[in-house]
Amino acid sequence: MGNIKLFIEGFLVGFGKIMPGVSGSVLAICFGLYERIVASLSSLKELKKNAKFMTIIGISVFLAIVLGSNVIKYLLTNYYTKTLMFFIGMVIPGVFPIIKNVKNYDLTFKRVTLCTFVFTFLILLNTVGFSSNDVTEEPYLHEFISLVMCGLVDAASTIIPGISGTALLMVLGYYERIITALASLLTFTDMPRSIMVLVPFFIGMGIGVVLTAKFITYLFKKHRAFTYMMIVVFALFSIIGLFMNVFAVAKGIELISSSLFLAFGFASTVLLNKLFGVEE
Repeated sequence: MGNIKLFIEGFLVGFGKIMPGVSGSVLAICFGLYERIVASLSSLKELKKNAKFMTIIGISVFLAIVLGSNVIKYLLTNYYTKTLMFFIGMVIPGVFPIIKNVKNYDLTFKRVTLCTFVFTFLILLNTVGFSSNDVTEEPYLHEFISLVMCGLVDAASTIIPGISGTALLMVLGYYERIITALASLLTFTDMPRSIMVLVPFFIGMGIGVVLTAKFITYLFKKHRAFTYMMIVVFALFSIIGLFMNVFAVAKGIELISSSLFLAFGFASTVLLNKLFGVEE
């Protein structure tokens, strides 16, 4: 019975992983799984000790991602603007609990300046090079490296509570490409192309998960306040980046009508937070 409960919890964490705003790591914290997962990923000794636990979590999360990818792919294909607005609404409430971890005395000039610089750099990077979600032709070596980097980013967001990896991938312009490749695993369509996308992405994720698990453990021990400040920076970047994507494709009337989905997304995350015990 305990394994069934663990499988269900892992499935919900996995589905939260591909839903911007419903942070998989936050759900893992709520279910009491987070510290055990991070400890297992950061230490081979702990991984062996928790082998059964990690196997159940790994399978359930993978199934949730593959099954959920088809749903997300359908929504993005047929209701792109409305889906993005819904996602933005889901992301926004997740920022407030993180902000509460930063106190007034933590806002030193040095920290605020560094956070401002990183935030500005991310926005400029998004404006210059990653504002489109369209799949474009590019040399495979460049795409391979880009997908490895996306895997690193997604891995970091998977481990760090409060950051939506899917929102960041949308901003970087690779989310639809990756979600399409994941969805094809069930339909067995265009498998060679999907493998060329997923292999470098999972390589990046594998490296990123191990490194981030060790790094986040160190940061929360030594630089807890600044770590939360940087999490806020990335979360705000995700929100603004998604808005930029919406404004790039939506017309006036469509934008107004889609705002209802933003409100619905906001309410959905607030409800999920209450159900899973996440304090606002």
